[in-house]
Amino acid sequence: MSTTQPNPYCVPCECVDLHRNENIPQLSVMLSEASMMTDPAAMMSHFGPWIGKRTPRDAIVSVSRRGLKDGQYKFTRVIGPNPTDPQEDRVPQDPWAIWEQLPILEGGLVWELIQTPEPKLLNHADFTQDTNLSNALGDRASELRSVAVIPTYENGETINWAFVFHRDPQWNDLESFEAGFLDLNMIGSATRNLVTRRKVEELNRELEKQFEQMGQIQRALTPASNPSLEGYELASSYKPSQHAGGDFFDYFQFPDGRLGVIIADVAGHGAAAATVMAMISAAIRGFAFHHENQASAADPTQVALYVNKILYTSSLPSMFATAFLCVLDPSSGTVDWIRCGHNPPRIRGVDGTIRTLDNPGTLPLGITMDLPPVSLSSTLAPGETLVLYTDGITEAARPADTESGFEMFGEERMDAALTSCSGQPQCVIDTLTTAVREFTGSDVGKDDQTIVVVRHNHPDDA
Repeated sequence: MSTTQPNPYCVPCECVDLHRNENIPQLSVMLSEASMMTDPAAMMSHFGPWIGKRTPRDAIVSVSRRGLKDGQYKFTRVIGPNPTDPQEDRVPQDPWAIWEQLPILEGGLVWELIQTPEPKLLNHADFTQDTNLSNALGDRASELRSVAVIPTYENGETINWAFVFHRDPQWNDLESFEAGFLDLNMIGSATRNLVTRRKVEELNRELEKQFEQMGQIQRALTPASNPSLEGYELASSYKPSQHAGGDFFDYFQFPDGRLGVIIADVAGHGAAAATVMAMISAAIRGFAFHHENQASAADPTQVALYVNKILYTSSLPSMFATAFLCVLDPSSGTVDWIRCGHNPPRIRGVDGTIRTLDNPGTLPLGITMDLPPVSLSSTLAPGETLVLYTDGITEAARPADTESGFEMFGEERMDAALTSCSGQPQCVIDTLTTAVREFTGSDVGKDDQTIVVVRHNHPDDA
């Protein structure tokens, strides 16, 4: 049937009815169904009738040399003339699932035909003279007189073969041979892709499980709650970009009432960063709670020097961490601090003005053994709020018409958000995270995002 349809490229156009060829609609359905398959054995069975139609045969034996020595092979499928009859299949649908149970065969006509990679066509043959083929073909062995030997290629090598048998002693249908040669190799490629896909999916599931376990461990290392400190209020927010990240924060309360606060950011993110983060956590906790000299344990410079030594001597390639360590004396509001390559914290004043703790600090931890002991002191007055954060906040990005192709949230937007809030810790976190989310248009960042807020309460707060 043909119809005439308006078309800007040809007037009139003739639409050819492809249903005149019954193979085309059948092939369309078959390929559509195959695209949804995930099981390699099911894929082979699905295409069996098509191969049988395009390449008539009286029997077929699939041969594989995978992982075997020269002269050795295995029969992976033995199929009769009816590809839809399960009784004709002498080997299970998925021979690779029982590969180790299949017998190893040697020599004979099969080995002569597969030891070179070229396809072959053998006529006037007596297959009863080959013990392995005779056993596999059974009673059909005496009836079959010719065989088309078709290799299927894998990475340029011939590991698997199809022996297509015919009763005709002078079978020479080279068009069918060509069709079978092409079909078997295309289906072999599709099947290998499914095998690879299945392995990748299994690996991804295992990795997903491991990442989730790492995330659980990391969350266990993160404070479950913020400490209670008379005259002060604290809040924190931790959002890893993946199951596990490289951000870290913690609190340390000392016997004399002082409070240690640390925030750190390991280079990169993911599993490697999470591992280094766990090292930093263990090092700081060990130093803070087991150091003989409590004065040194509460000295942010000494803590930084100790962690720096551990990271630098660990020989981890390209692993370093920025950090801000401080110790707050709640009685006076004095904050002793050291900044090791970390983003400068903010102090929000009572009137909403922002000042930055940006005095020159040191290099990030783990880069050099010679970390200069540079520490400073500031005062957190009543009504003022100390805001610590990682670069996942300021470097949160969105697409933009710029040379780099993106625009970062930046410090100006962060300061504006801090100014607009009340200064109460939870208000700081809510306002800042909302501003970042609205800027990027996403709740999930490409980097870990951590905020720690310490407010020295004002008498008017009550």
